Amino acid sequence: MSGRNTSMGGDEHHFPLTTWNVVLNAKDRTSSNYKEKLEYLISAYWKPVYSYIRNVWRMSNEDAKDLTQEFFAQFFVEKNYLQPASPEKGRFRTFLKVSLKHFLIDKKRKLQTKKHGGGTKTVSFEEVGSEHGDKKEFLDPLESFDREWARTILTRSIGILRNKLIEEGKEVYFSVFERYDLDSSGPDQPSYVVLARELGIKDSDVRNYLVYARRLVRKIIRKGILEYVLEESEVEDELKYLLSLL
Repeated sequence: MSGRNTSMGGDEHHFPLTTWNVVLNAKDRTSSNYKEKLEYLISAYWKPVYSYIRNVWRMSNEDAKDLTQEFFAQFFVEKNYLQPASPEKGRFRTFLKVSLKHFLIDKKRKLQTKKHGGGTKTVSFEEVGSEHGDKKEFLDPLESFDREWARTILTRSIGILRNKLIEEGKEVYFSVFERYDLDSSGPDQPSYVVLARELGIKDSDVRNYLVYARRLVRKIIRKGILEYVLEESEVEDELKYLLSLL
């Protein structure tokens, strides 16, 4: 393999959304769709776990891939660490993050013991703050999972918004939203007049279309958050937290 990152599991900036129905089926080996749900979870969470390992331990691309593979083999299959997961114990991303942290600490301890005993260490662990790798590539390890989560919700919601507006025959609404809110900011952000001329619409339409698209995407984001929280009352707090990460 070559390159700095891994393509497995999709875009590494997309932290997957997971309904508890998927998790519960993935840990029930008697379920008829156990393998399907298990494969979904492994595929969906591969990139966030890989990225977290890179951020926390400053590992090489190949070492991070190997350790990600080993984590999933133990977590989902060999030792079935997924079994204790339940909605009553909190968010799944928190459960997975804590499990990964314990896995990495245990792995490093075992490798250090092996090294002192004369064995060969096959994975290079580097402490956070080392000079290993490109510093710009790494995020605060305490925030990496949640930032992945926030990006995924936003990306997914924008995709739903696009499809919905196209289905409603309002593609120009999305074009306004995309050009004004997504493609540019600050001094590069076009004025309503410039944007109206560019898209062949009235100046007043730009404002109206933006209001409509922004209101709709917020509803979509809220609905997305509702898919994986246990109580509806948690949605607003999660929404505020998500926006603080973006």
